[in-house]
Formats: sequence, structure tokens, C-alpha cells
Amino acid sequence: MSVIVSVTLTDEEHALAKKLSKEHGLPLAQCVKQFPLCEQVFIERFEALKQRAAAQPAGQPFAVMSLFDDWKTLDRGLKLSLGRTFYHLVRGGKLPGVRPAGKNSSNVQLYETDPKEAVT
Repeated sequence: MSVIVSVTLTDEEHALAKKLSKEHGLPLAQCVKQFPLCEQVFIERFEALKQRAAAQPAGQPFAVMSLFDDWKTLDRGLKLSLGRTFYHLVRGGKLPGVRPAGKNSSNVQLYETDPKEAVT
């Protein structure tokens, strides 16, 4: 059995994957699986996102983008990955104390903390 996984790469990551593919004579997909293409930017940003979300005032809606001062400068792929991963974490109940709070007029997902639940 095999599973198809879609991954969003930045231009720099894609260029590096193509370079590694050429150097090692491997298909692009194998290079993505075999070689690290980026620093641990996502992991660091995602941990910061979880901490900042947990620190939000209870009942006050917030968007993922509002938790980063440098959101506009982040790579689009990183922003999409952060938002999507955070959404699935919250929807799956794996971030106690944070829940979806609908969308704003720009169709941006909002969240809020619940004062009754302990946030980890």
C-alpha cells in the first residue's frame, strides 16, 4: 500500500530539492523524503504559535496571523502550513482550552481560549 502526501515547498526548498535530485540521480520525491530541505523554522514557529494562543485572553477571538508581528514577511507556504496544522490540532481537541470561533468577514478562521479549560 502507498499513500500520496502533498507538501508545500518554498522556492528555496524546491531549488535545493532539484539540486539534490540532480547530484544524487534520484527522483525529486525521493530527495524530499531523504534530505532535510529546510531548517526547523516550522517547528519553532508552531511551538511559538501554540504558546501565544494559550496566552490569549479568554473569550477574545484571535486569528493565527494576529499572533505574529512578522506575519507579512513569512513565506506563504509556511503561513499556510502553520494555519492548516493549527486548525487540525484545535479541531482534533489536541490543544485544550483553544476552540474554533467561526470566521471573520474576510473568511479568516478565528479561535478563542476557554477559561474553563486548562491550556497546556
